[in-house]
Amino acid sequence: MADPKVKLLRNVPLFSGCTDKELAFIATRADEVDLPAGKVLCKRGESGGDFFVIVEGRVDVDAPNRKRELGPGDFFGEIALLDNGPRSATVRALTPLRCLVLGPAQFRDVLHQNGDIALKMLHAVTDRLRAAAPLPTG
Repeated sequence: MADPKVKLLRNVPLFSGCTDKELAFIATRADEVDLPAGKVLCKRGESGGDFFVIVEGRVDVDAPNRKRELGPGDFFGEIALLDNGPRSATVRALTPLRCLVLGPAQFRDVLHQNGDIALKMLHAVTDRLRAAAPLPTG
């Protein structure tokens, strides 16, 4: 029987290009965690932490000049892990959550294992940064 985490990962757009072997590798690094509504998962300005992939539920992301909701298949926490800097937003569970969570060492393992994932992650970070601080128009 296949690992249930592999099945969950297969449905996450970030990992859509991964082979079964790569998904199995990621699954060995990720913890499946259930969290209650109202739980603060990261706080803007605090150092580092974990990378989260939402399997079930919704979160509120409160960043400077931008609030949004994320749901199943979305992820967060990558910026502080990529640059070893403080969290750029506060994220709170709006509903009970089920997440796959990677700590800093596990996150680095996954990025080193698969260059496509690293590239997708960089594109996602770039998109988020551009949305937070649009380029001047003229």
